[in-house]
Amino acid sequence: MTDSLAWLALRGLPGVGPVLFHRLIQAFGSPAQVFDTPLKELRALRGISPTVAQTIRGFRDWDRVEEQLSRLKAFGAQVLTLNDPLYPVRLKEIPFPPPLIFVKGEIKTEDSLALAMVGTRRASYYGTKTCRSLAQDLAYRGVTVVSGLARGIDTAAHQGSLDGGGRTIAVLGCGLDVVYPPENRELYARIPENGALVSEYVLGTPPEAHNFPRRNRLISGLALGVLVVEAGVKSGANITAQCALEQGREVLAVPGPITSPASQGPHRWIKEGAKLVTDVNDILAELPQTGAPVRPEGDRPAEAPVSPGPTFFRV
Repeated sequence: MTDSLAWLALRGLPGVGPVLFHRLIQAFGSPAQVFDTPLKELRALRGISPTVAQTIRGFRDWDRVEEQLSRLKAFGAQVLTLNDPLYPVRLKEIPFPPPLIFVKGEIKTEDSLALAMVGTRRASYYGTKTCRSLAQDLAYRGVTVVSGLARGIDTAAHQGSLDGGGRTIAVLGCGLDVVYPPENRELYARIPENGALVSEYVLGTPPEAHNFPRRNRLISGLALGVLVVEAGVKSGANITAQCALEQGREVLAVPGPITSPASQGPHRWIKEGAKLVTDVNDILAELPQTGAPVRPEGDRPAEAPVSPGPTFFRV
């Protein structure tokens, strides 16, 4: 049994979420050792039901797990477990990080200098333009942009980063082989060339609604902070910002027109102490110092277009 095989098998068992997974590893040492643990000892562990204990002890479906690993390899993706040196450092810092993630592309050490950009799927002209401009400026300064590949603000964040010659990471609420939303197929194909697609869901997992609030903790967990561009008061973007607070990350927000419902989320965060952002320097001033240096302001690629900056006259 390979190490990856045991990790993937244990995480895929019904009833074994991140919290129980970590508890099992703390108690028994490794996924392989968990499968070898006597049933009596498994049942004695706090938080485990008799049914889950029996499922672990009786697991024999190793062929199915080997097939999953083969499919990942054929797809050009890899699985990173918590004990893998390539597992993102920032993600390890959050409470109960995912025991394993699936990655297509590459997560590099410089991606530790990262900002998450989130917002509504129904972005306005102003929100889209502002988000894309800020993401482009972050790319020029060597900051990786993290988002969720959703319509609207997420799309603008990834596109702006790539247009600026930067790196971007998209965290999916489905399997890596599922393109969602379908209109982002071209963007989905570009991202692994200059960043990575990341998911904690196995290949073939559909984009079900309950997956997205859960994936939001990974978006914030991969970054030093979360920038809310446009969002309603009740939205996935605000869930991500709340995750950031719980993880000890920075929360920043872009102000918008007071008449726009999409400004309610950012304005609420600003009232509660989030950094008000009008340009890239506001962002850089809030990011904690890391080992990855921010590029000097003048270090802009010669071929890159100059971003026009936020425009406030259209909604």
